[in-house]
Amino acid sequence: MTQPSTPRPSAARNAQSLDFAPVVLIADDDRVMRELCCESLADEPVRVLTAVNGREALALAEACIPDLVVTDVSMPQLDGFGLVRALRRLYPDVPVIFITGDKYHGDRPVEEVAAEHGAVATFLKPFDLSLLQDAVRRAVPFMSPPLGASIDDGRAA
Repeated sequence: MTQPSTPRPSAARNAQSLDFAPVVLIADDDRVMRELCCESLADEPVRVLTAVNGREALALAEACIPDLVVTDVSMPQLDGFGLVRALRRLYPDVPVIFITGDKYHGDRPVEEVAAEHGAVATFLKPFDLSLLQDAVRRAVPFMSPPLGASIDDGRAA
């Protein structure tokens, strides 16, 4: 099992500050994509857990309740849709973001299948990682900026 990622020094926070941070679980069998997703969230006030497949992600989720799951659709052992079906039995309301290189799941558009699985967002690879950052901020309510503040610059509107 992959261990929680370590905050980068440039994030200007210590490990204790992440003790009560929202947990984002990232599942993708592509090491580079996992690392890119982690890197894109490194300056966010979240604790990131990573998994190489759906089974590993499910085991991590059973040990540490995620506040958000970001999962690839196509993975060995347990795909993203299977992972979400299993997670829904444990945590019915956990928000999910799907990422995938496939436009179709079988003969249906992947966005349609993802929506049926309760996706808050779906991204087709390759995608702009700033979109993932924005989706994470929207999906985890206590990460949202204060009322009247802009996500872009953090200043009051």
